[in-house]
Amino acid sequence: MKTVSLPIPLTWIQPIDFQHKLGICERLFGKAISSEGICWVKTGSGISWKLDLANPTHRWIVYGKYEGAAFLNWAQKFLPTDAIIVDSGANIGQMLMYLAQWIPQGKILAFEPGNEAAKWLEECLTIHTSLPVEIIRAGLGASPAQLHLNNIGASIGHGAWNQISETEGEIIQIVSLADELANRSMTKVDLWKLDVEGYEIPALKGAESLLKEQRIKAIYAELIGNNGQQIRNYLAQFGYYCYLFDSHGKLYSPAQLPSHTNGLFILR
Repeated sequence: MKTVSLPIPLTWIQPIDFQHKLGICERLFGKAISSEGICWVKTGSGISWKLDLANPTHRWIVYGKYEGAAFLNWAQKFLPTDAIIVDSGANIGQMLMYLAQWIPQGKILAFEPGNEAAKWLEECLTIHTSLPVEIIRAGLGASPAQLHLNNIGASIGHGAWNQISETEGEIIQIVSLADELANRSMTKVDLWKLDVEGYEIPALKGAESLLKEQRIKAIYAELIGNNGQQIRNYLAQFGYYCYLFDSHGKLYSPAQLPSHTNGLFILR
């Protein structure tokens, strides 16, 4: 597979964080790089990854920190070099390509139940064997089960709209986080990135013993609509408080949640 070079001005911009960066870069460079299609290309994380540059969401990975810089900047300061990270909904690795570089003595458990995304991620990790990542081809839930993964969105989302279903879609395995950690003799988690498209509450229930004992230091979860408030309420009973990042990358505690956001849950 070909490796492509980016426009020189884009390589200058990649390491720099600024507001609306992804949108600005798309207007400046999107058309120029989209014709390259599937290739190996240097990403905003500083390492090369297999991406489909005809896909706008893959181009965002080239431009800079996926879904914004605030969380990743916080995580880089927060994580010890031997951190244990759970990335549930790892997809093609758009977040772990950053996180894995910051924990050389640690490990990421990357849960990805979708066959296409897991194969893509595996291919990328064969090139980056030094990254401390273990791919687990399963989704997280309250207990072991066999369910389905239903793709309800457009292909440009690289799996971002895959949802767990009782009856429709690709057959997948569901496991509990408590079991998977116990199988690896892991007793704590420094950071859990929880993005499982509406299946967050079952995933959290599969880690309830860990939450009760406060053995998970921080959780970064996607919060959408009523499900977002349910996640907030559920984690509050174990002492986890919800914070959002403002436009300057600072944490604040919201009175009400926006309809669609990502929340950082930390023990107070």
